[in-house]
Amino acid sequence: MKPTLYILCGLPYCGKSTLTRELVKRHKFEVCSVDNQIDKYKMDTDEMTQDDWNLVYSEAYENLKKDLRAGKSVIFDMGHLKRSERNTARAIAKDCGVNHKLVYINTPKEEIEKRWEENETTKARGQLSRKGLDTAYGFWQEPQVDEDPILYNNKMDLNSWIKKYITSDEN
Repeated sequence: MKPTLYILCGLPYCGKSTLTRELVKRHKFEVCSVDNQIDKYKMDTDEMTQDDWNLVYSEAYENLKKDLRAGKSVIFDMGHLKRSERNTARAIAKDCGVNHKLVYINTPKEEIEKRWEENETTKARGQLSRKGLDTAYGFWQEPQVDEDPILYNNKMDLNSWIKKYITSDEN
């Protein structure tokens, strides 16, 4: 089976990391994430310069290319807020000769706000500042029909959704 790049897109707190964990548990996919690079350098997103952003994105893209060229299916969890970011990921998949699927986690903004507020108290996951969340809202470009997005949200039956849209390398 030809490897696949799963490009996850959606606003912060929409459920990308939760879906990623479930797909990795079921299919052992590799994961590539800009957040991993930010954590590696212990950076604060509110304090990052353009050079810092360039560094973490370029390293994430290099890690992605390495895994795809090694014949692995990969979940690319970075938000892909802008269409141009999704286009870059698709171009990498094409260059590496692998399939790609855009997964759009379309969680309503009200739910995202609720999750952000809960996490402000619990700190159950890394907390994005209010400024960071507002910046994400400003950058967000919802995937369009011509991008052929696969929609997912936590109200869907996960087992049925996975059977319909996700391909294991073993199949």
